[in-house]
Amino acid sequence: MRDEILQNELDKTLRQLQRAKQELFIFYEISNAMRTTLKLEHILYIILTSVTAKGGLGFDRAFLFLINEEKNTLEGKMAVGPQSKKEVDQIWQRIIKMEKEDISELVKLYKKLNRGKRKGLTELVKKIIIPLEENQGIPALTALEKMPHKINTKESRSKINNQILELLKPDDIFIAVPLISWEKNEGVILADNAVTHRPILQEDVKILTLFAHQAGLAIENSKYYEYTKKRAELDSLTGLYNHGRFQKLLTDEFERAKRYKSNLSLLFIDIDHFKDFNDRLGHPAGDEVLVKLADILNNNARTLDIVARYGGEEFAIILPHTKKEQALKLAERIRKAVEKYNFKNQDKIPSGNLTISIGISAFNKEMKSKEELILKADNALYEAKDKGRNRVIVAS
Repeated sequence: MRDEILQNELDKTLRQLQRAKQELFIFYEISNAMRTTLKLEHILYIILTSVTAKGGLGFDRAFLFLINEEKNTLEGKMAVGPQSKKEVDQIWQRIIKMEKEDISELVKLYKKLNRGKRKGLTELVKKIIIPLEENQGIPALTALEKMPHKINTKESRSKINNQILELLKPDDIFIAVPLISWEKNEGVILADNAVTHRPILQEDVKILTLFAHQAGLAIENSKYYEYTKKRAELDSLTGLYNHGRFQKLLTDEFERAKRYKSNLSLLFIDIDHFKDFNDRLGHPAGDEVLVKLADILNNNARTLDIVARYGGEEFAIILPHTKKEQALKLAERIRKAVEKYNFKNQDKIPSGNLTISIGISAFNKEMKSKEELILKADNALYEAKDKGRNRVIVAS
């Protein structure tokens, strides 16, 4: 009898060790996968794939929500469900074998997985916005308390936000765990076994909670990367694209126009007599003008247009798929909007009001580089200045 008890204890210990070994392997593979990219949507995809794949944590479905600190809400971002279960398992095997240089393959797989019908679950989740208040159900409570919750939707419908109920079946048991990064909560993961109806054990809650901490750190790193990348691309004063980003975007648009023989125009914009304004009223007043002009340019540009601060008081607007005649109409609209605007302190300069001059160039098939497009727009701008300012000139 004693030997039998000892054997049972030994078997139990071996099972626990085997599970611990499996968990360590899973975390190792997941960590490697999340280190392959810093792009947020790819990180979220890897997280959900890790939660649902057989080689990962093995849940049937997973839903991911991130906290919007400005609006104090929990917002649906992505989901992986039974519609793509087979693909998820296959892709997971690809992910854990990937090296850093193979990230392009992961991106292709991500796009393939979310194409057509397969993105149905994600589209539902993206519509969900939950106020971060205690009376808004388990997901909100999980985020606020930074604690996991396991719940049966049939028995506890009053504790679940109605938007979440639409995703879950009446008899589902699901778990919600916070995505903790150090002391900060990045969001919440929901997971269930709506297809296989496999019981969710306390051990499952534990391992998903541990994984969510790791995922939270990956999300924080990704968000910080996106933030610093964005800061590096924007002008700190106006919030427009800076000179470096402008050059990159113009290169892309020039190559696209050349490849597809499409239209492309460029506006160069300069504030008339801005040096006099700065000398009389100081740089802080000049900065106010630059910020307001950036707003006017943004408000008058179209959705597809790319507005940038080229340098000093000079701005540029890239106009994809735009003929020079259309560019002229837009430029005149912008010029008139600036002429009519009552800038602060503009009455203190000799001319009485601030105006702009604009030079326009348009792509043609003979052009070999974007520099030709820039030079033509720049020359047209100087011609506008020479002819009296407050006017638009189209390069010949």
